[in-house]
Amino acid sequence: MSNVRAVVLVILVAPGLSMLLLLPGRLELAGVLTGLAAGFLLCGEAARAALATLCGSVSAVLIGQIFAETPDALDFADQMAGWPGWPVGAVLAYLIAARGLPPKTAGRPAVLPVGLAALTAAALGCGQLIAAKALEMTLWEDYHPFDGPAWYRDLTSATWYPAAAVVIATAAAAALPGGRGRFLALPLAAWLGCAVTAGPLQYAQALGVTDKSPTVALLASLAGGGIGAAASAAGLRHGGTRLGLVSYVLAVTVALVTSNRLEVRIQWDQFIPAVLVSMVLVSVVAARAAYQNTSVGSGVVAGMAGPLLIWSVYLTVGPRLYDHSSQAVPYWLAWVTVPAALITALAAAVAGTRSTCRR
Repeated sequence: MSNVRAVVLVILVAPGLSMLLLLPGRLELAGVLTGLAAGFLLCGEAARAALATLCGSVSAVLIGQIFAETPDALDFADQMAGWPGWPVGAVLAYLIAARGLPPKTAGRPAVLPVGLAALTAAALGCGQLIAAKALEMTLWEDYHPFDGPAWYRDLTSATWYPAAAVVIATAAAAALPGGRGRFLALPLAAWLGCAVTAGPLQYAQALGVTDKSPTVALLASLAGGGIGAAASAAGLRHGGTRLGLVSYVLAVTVALVTSNRLEVRIQWDQFIPAVLVSMVLVSVVAARAAYQNTSVGSGVVAGMAGPLLIWSVYLTVGPRLYDHSSQAVPYWLAWVTVPAALITALAAAVAGTRSTCRR
């Protein structure tokens, strides 16, 4: 029955709320309201509620793009962005469905893992910003010589780098004695460490843009760290999910470094190969998690973690096709990856559980 409720939420509730909120122009509330609905509809299924909320944003964007082509809503996908409502909704869905904070939050967290999480996130966040600026992967200028204005592309990077830093820092700290099971303390410490160091640096870099407020870049950095913290908290609670997040973050980082602006210069002819590579990674993670936990649900959650992470980042900013295709193409790549990952993760998880039964 919970599967039916999840499907109803993804197919009907999320798009329906979005279309209704389009009329008063308050689309940023769609994610929060969908998350509230998911929490109550999927009570006791915390991971499924959060996953359904984010998957609902995928269907909402698609249906909105099809039916909202009016003079007042020329770009529904852009209007859905601008505030991280969907990640916030996913967090609310998780907490409501779990009936508050899980029991594992009890107890005093060990000092060493918490400190390591904060310091590692601070170092990774600042290091990525400095490297991206040095390699000209982000420019923070009024006009980009090779592709025209690209403020939103740099804003997406400002969201992605803290998210990646928090995920890696939390995973590293969780491997220490006393770190396992600290599903709130470690992500929160990593987010704070990144916020107080990379946040001001991001603000300083964005001062080069005279026609936009650098405060927006700072808010993007804080939102990105929050997205990474929420994903990391789920990764510490659900078997295999942490591997899915870390492997996906590392894969994206390797792609960025080896191609020097793959995320920036990706073209439509690279679209299908990028999706296929992502699906291979998703299938490996999902099959492994399902095999180890003897659970199809665990495999699906683990496999979907990475694609949903980067989709949350792009959803926060939007496609902004009028800015340049360097923002729009990877946005739609992130969108396509989510339903493709859902199908792939489900198939791989079923295969993984069958392998377990034959042992």
